[in-house]
Amino acid sequence: MIRFNSYDYGGLFGTGSGSMFGSSFYSNLSQLSSIRSGAYSKALKAYYAKNKEDQVSARNTVADRNRFTDTFTAGSDLARVSRESSELVASAGKLSDSGKESLFYSREKYDPEEALKAVKEFAGSYNEALDSLKGTSDRTVRNAGESMTRMTGIMTGSLANIGIGVGADGRLSVNEEDFKNADFDRVKTLLGSGGSYARIIGSSAQRLHSASEQQSRYLSNCTGLYGRYGSRRGYYGYSGINFNAWF
Repeated sequence: MIRFNSYDYGGLFGTGSGSMFGSSFYSNLSQLSSIRSGAYSKALKAYYAKNKEDQVSARNTVADRNRFTDTFTAGSDLARVSRESSELVASAGKLSDSGKESLFYSREKYDPEEALKAVKEFAGSYNEALDSLKGTSDRTVRNAGESMTRMTGIMTGSLANIGIGVGADGRLSVNEEDFKNADFDRVKTLLGSGGSYARIIGSSAQRLHSASEQQSRYLSNCTGLYGRYGSRRGYYGYSGINFNAWF
């Protein structure tokens, strides 16, 4: 086995006194002998083969790094969707809870100020979840989010009757006075009953959370030791370049 490193190549093909074409070439009988024996031809082929491999490896490394960056960015976006949708599930549940301690358990125990606080929290969580969807291009996650926004569009008129507005961008806003003055039964029907808008949005947010978690796990499983595209990220580089000096 003959080993040539970059310095060997430089000596054979570079310029100066170490070059095959330098002033000492014809005086070096061992080098002349190597040409006659075919070693020079082998070294020449290995030299250019190594350069070609290095170029291909460099291109592959850049492409793999770009894919890894894209995957990391997508994972970050999905993480935000997961987090915001989880918070929306919680705030929707606070409104739609039907237990004895719920906000809308009875007219006698109803506290408009506490209900307003919960509704504003719900609207804020909804808007954050909506904003998080803009950061991801994942079709599965966006489909889960669209069911939530469709329901809001359907309920726009009814929500306006209790002081909850839906903007052109789909975001929710709360008119405090209109909400506190709204009829209790109407508010309970829209927010505190089993089939209420809040309950439906909570279910949609749960599906959105599940979809984002599932896609996040998929991306995580595809960026391990060998990467999403099977490229080994180890001591020997992306294409075994450390062995290229041997032939």
